[in-house]
Amino acid sequence: MAYMLRYLSTASWLSLTLFNTATVKADVPMVLERLMTDGKGKTKLNLALTYNNSGSGTLRNTDVVIKTLTLRHGLTDQADIYGRGNYIHSQERISYHKKYKHSFQNVWLGTSYKFKPDNATPALVGFIETAFEKVRKDSRVFKSWVAGITTYKAIDPIVLIMSGYYSLNLPRKDGQDAINPGNTLALNPSIAFTVNDRVTLNMGVNWTNAWPHRTNNRKRSRITSTDLQLGVDYGFSDNDILNVTLASNVSGVQGTSLRFDWLHTF
Repeated sequence: MAYMLRYLSTASWLSLTLFNTATVKADVPMVLERLMTDGKGKTKLNLALTYNNSGSGTLRNTDVVIKTLTLRHGLTDQADIYGRGNYIHSQERISYHKKYKHSFQNVWLGTSYKFKPDNATPALVGFIETAFEKVRKDSRVFKSWVAGITTYKAIDPIVLIMSGYYSLNLPRKDGQDAINPGNTLALNPSIAFTVNDRVTLNMGVNWTNAWPHRTNNRKRSRITSTDLQLGVDYGFSDNDILNVTLASNVSGVQGTSLRFDWLHTF
């Protein structure tokens, strides 16, 4: 579940947008649309719902639903600021017992900068963010930091994308417990294929390395994990894109997740 936290009425909304006859743009993958706004003064709203299922044999099984809201605003043509909040619902089933959790998880504040556009050489976008987090007994600020980059190159009708981030997780207290979560490195190569002006298909691999987590004198092992990701973007209009992504863990114990994203540009 900790791994998962590190990444309108549907019927009425679809009824309004399926018959929109305006020119639409799905030729830019949603993963790139989420990186930056369209320039100074522009604002983007991203609503996401992620479902994850994982388990260990027949004794333990966990369902997790994460609701995410992200608001991004363009300060200049190259620089954005943004905020992102997560709310979690989970049910863990161990043998004959069930454990439920429903709570606000964290808020991330960050900034991103486009160092160069996609021209003769690939585009380059970087970001840095930090979190306000709520835990069992305490809240903490500036204990988690993430910095990353994304580079991409469009070669019609495909876009080649390479993303990566490093998460710095500082030691913190949770009641009487001394916790050192360990840092994380992730790499995510992917490719997007433009089917037409409405539909883009996406495929990628996400590899994650999490260094040992320590609680008091107890130390867990380092964890590596690889996910296969398959997705599709559908552009309803110039300002609205829907994405569905299925991620299946091919090495590790993180299970399978299904994510729905709606991205709106104001």
